[in-house]
Amino acid sequence: MKFDDKAYLAEKIRSHRKKQRLTQSELAKLVNLTEQHISRIESGCYIPSLKSFFMLVDVLKIDLREFGFNNLLLQDSVKNSLIETIVNANENELVLYKEVINSIHNGLLKIQK
Repeated sequence: MKFDDKAYLAEKIRSHRKKQRLTQSELAKLVNLTEQHISRIESGCYIPSLKSFFMLVDVLKIDLREFGFNNLLLQDSVKNSLIETIVNANENELVLYKEVINSIHNGLLKIQK
């Protein structure tokens, strides 16, 4: 997966923004970030948070396969529902989701031993 490659991520976001004929300022407003933050993402200084990444992908209509995400994952409605819930969560909900998922995961690991 190429998600952790800052230069690749920066180029994809910049090129798709330009294809959509959006300025950095316009994109920033659409994804609730500052223009400076968009500039730093596009220059490779910052990697967006997961929530911001998915907002950028949605607004810019980027196919997740460009980042190495498996097409089968995108066809799984349960996984898509969970991803959508996480993307739309606020910070408090994210903390709760993480705790719940970690507890379930740890419980499953104990059962499998």
